[in-house]
Amino acid sequence: MEKQQKTIGSVQRAMDILDLFDRRAQELGITEIARALNLPKSTVAGLVFTLEHNDYLDQNTVTRKYRLGFKLAERAGVFLDQFDLRRVALPVLETLRDSSNESINLAIRDGEYVIYIERMLGDNMLGMRSEIGKRELIHSTALGKAILAQLPSDEVKQFVASYDFKPVTPRTITDPAVFLEELAETKARGFSVDNQENELGGRCVAAPILNYLGKPVAALSLSVPIQRFPEEKVPEFGEMVRQAARKISMKLGASFPGEKP
Repeated sequence: MEKQQKTIGSVQRAMDILDLFDRRAQELGITEIARALNLPKSTVAGLVFTLEHNDYLDQNTVTRKYRLGFKLAERAGVFLDQFDLRRVALPVLETLRDSSNESINLAIRDGEYVIYIERMLGDNMLGMRSEIGKRELIHSTALGKAILAQLPSDEVKQFVASYDFKPVTPRTITDPAVFLEELAETKARGFSVDNQENELGGRCVAAPILNYLGKPVAALSLSVPIQRFPEEKVPEFGEMVRQAARKISMKLGASFPGEKP
């Protein structure tokens, strides 16, 4: 016999209280909560006290109203940590690989480097190769520039001021001022370009992957030998990568005005 399921009234009412808070109602008093849920003020007061005691609600000492507590952010962080970036990104990466038939890379930042955590190869015999686990300097790769361009400007300037811009190829940007201009252009158009700066004979475009806070957690790139990737194709491939990165970002909870997951 199938076990009959039922909700626990007090637990449901506590959930209902938490659901009342949103961008338009960031703080609520006992009376407002009671009116919204059609509950006695004494019942609401007990539920609110319990939620506050467990840090799911916090009281503003000035207005005496309540707002969401830090425990919710902590729980959300635990939930979001369960997402495997590679697993979430995999279908999007496969689609991008199939539509471009070129090499696709997924990387995260580790200080002054990017680390490749996934790669997919197209069918072309001549293609760009990068191994999973490989580390590359952040300033010479489109992946690194895509991530850096999404950081707060003060953080970027501080990073650039202390960074050693080593030339990886003769085309690597080594002037801090020029690099900052490159990051500004990257942020404006939504994707970065590595024009043989990390490997002679190869051109890459990359876009950042953002989490639910809008912070860059990774980047994906499309790497192509320059024989098949003339400069006039940069906008086309760049837009493909930008759209793919946004799809992954939205799966991680990021939002973009005017776009749906």
